[in-house]
Amino acid sequence: MPCQNQGFVLDGFPKTYAQAKDLFGNKEEPEDEDAPKLEYNPKLMPEAVISLDGDDEFLKKRVMNLPELVVAGTHNTEDLFLKRLTEFRMINTDDQTVLNYFDELEIHPEHLDITADTSFNMSQVVEKVLKVVGVPRNYGPTKEERLELQRIEMEKRLKLEALAALELQRKEEEERKETNRRKEEWTARVKEVKEQEEEVLQAQSYPLRNYLMKHVMPTLNQGLIEVCKVRPEDAIDYLFLILFVQAEYLFEHNPQVD
Repeated sequence: MPCQNQGFVLDGFPKTYAQAKDLFGNKEEPEDEDAPKLEYNPKLMPEAVISLDGDDEFLKKRVMNLPELVVAGTHNTEDLFLKRLTEFRMINTDDQTVLNYFDELEIHPEHLDITADTSFNMSQVVEKVLKVVGVPRNYGPTKEERLELQRIEMEKRLKLEALAALELQRKEEEERKETNRRKEEWTARVKEVKEQEEEVLQAQSYPLRNYLMKHVMPTLNQGLIEVCKVRPEDAIDYLFLILFVQAEYLFEHNPQVD
């Protein structure tokens, strides 16, 4: 908003001591508990308070001399002005005026006697007001405040980056744990399948093993024993001859052979 950077002007308000106290009074508690509480809000308190002083007779003549075109449709008609002036004098006594509020806070109003200004359009008063207010200025952040804002923004950004890094680390850790869990689950499943396959193979091999132990291994063991006793140069051929002879013998004396 413009008033945040360029300041503001209150014209004709507050009109009473109570209004000024309600408007500028400090309703915020200090951040430091040991610090004294200010009676006014420094963020709202104006830098300059100007009172344009004039007696009732001067004010009446000034309003009566205004062109009809300027007065039309405003509250500056003779009747309305006199009513407003009377109400203002009644609620602003010498002991309690809106200016007393600022005096009590050591913010002393600048009094300008407008009855002494005989220039066109009160140019002398305007010149004095400009001197009191000073040159135009920007009420934006100072260099130190801008640096502080940049520091706060940097801290906020670093904090967000740190939180994002922690969140990323947490997700990566969860993904790693999930990967390990699936890997362990898969390894256990593969082991279970292998064990089941081995059990099936063992079950299927029992008849064959029994057959070999009954019909093959006795003859083969005798042949191997004989080979070990004789120790021929060609052990394979010698074992073949032994098995061949045994086979012929079994073939001749086995009554089941057709």
